[in-house]
Amino acid sequence: MRECVIIGRPNSGKTLFALNFAGYLGTKNIDVTFRTYDGLMACRHFSIEEAKRELCSSTLHKTCSLQSMLLNMKVGKATVNFKLTDTCGVSEQIHADERIRKGMAQTIGLLRSVDLLLHVVDLSLINKGFSKQSSIDNEFYNYGMICKSYVLLGNKYDLSSAKNNLPHLATAFPKARIMPISALYSQGFREVRACVARNI
Repeated sequence: MRECVIIGRPNSGKTLFALNFAGYLGTKNIDVTFRTYDGLMACRHFSIEEAKRELCSSTLHKTCSLQSMLLNMKVGKATVNFKLTDTCGVSEQIHADERIRKGMAQTIGLLRSVDLLLHVVDLSLINKGFSKQSSIDNEFYNYGMICKSYVLLGNKYDLSSAKNNLPHLATAFPKARIMPISALYSQGFREVRACVARNI
């Protein structure tokens, strides 16, 4: 089964994007499989709204392990199943919490085996010097350029200040395919869906 993996810095909007994208595809209820760095697995059933209340937060590193859901979508006349995996946000600092350090390592380790990388960047934090400030996003971008399938999602495009930052993102990552989205309001999801369909 093909796997799409969502990567990015902490609080870039990865989990909200994953859940609202599942809802955009018509999913009302989901089974989320949690996989820890140590190989432990647990599965929980949520409605989309329940999952957003429990799994999304403005707190850094709310997601500290892999969270996967099996979804399906129409591709031509067929219905195709695929796995969408949310990950622990990765930052430059060595975190004091061992769980989060292991979660970051788990995220990086997963990159080698995926079919599509969806790299989420918070557009509201972009400025002219962004490419020099964010080494993690640069590393994801550089890795994405040698992968067969990589897309950069500029999140929070619903904010007027963030819209003005889109050219800075394009300057920082000139070879990336960039899709402006709003994870909160499901904007730009039609283009993301088409991209996913081509890669599953």
